[in-house]
Amino acid sequence: MNNKENAQVAIEYLLITGFILIAVTLIFAYAYISNNQNIKISQTSTALDKMVNTADLVYALGPGNIKHIEATFPQGIKTIQDINICNDSSIAQGHNQDCGIEGVKFGAIEMTLELFGGDTIITRGAKAELKLDAGADTIPATAGVHRIKVEWCSNKICLKSA
Repeated sequence: MNNKENAQVAIEYLLITGFILIAVTLIFAYAYISNNQNIKISQTSTALDKMVNTADLVYALGPGNIKHIEATFPQGIKTIQDINICNDSSIAQGHNQDCGIEGVKFGAIEMTLELFGGDTIITRGAKAELKLDAGADTIPATAGVHRIKVEWCSNKICLKSA
């Protein structure tokens, strides 16, 4: 082998190694982004489960009961709202909506989360009518640990920032 052939082989090895490094870097970048999104989904689901399970407990214990919980919200939450499914199968959604005289079959809490460049809605259902406070005690849609007060108030289970 002469020097030109040795140089060509060396350049070919460098090119192959470069392509492999680029491919491995892209795979690791995708895995990192995907893992972060899965962590956000898991934190949101855990927070919603805690809120709904505590609401069901307060509902089962009856009027006058109050429980406090801590829930961790991830980055990227856009909205948190209550949804109540009425007995006439209509939906009362948001702070100022009510089922009226029809009554409520069950309630739910919905979080809208920004994932993979789009909005993902995660919802958890409860046994009672739920109401997220819309006043000064609104649960903020910000990242971090939030202390939440869950209490029985006027035939509903109210969730407020504690």
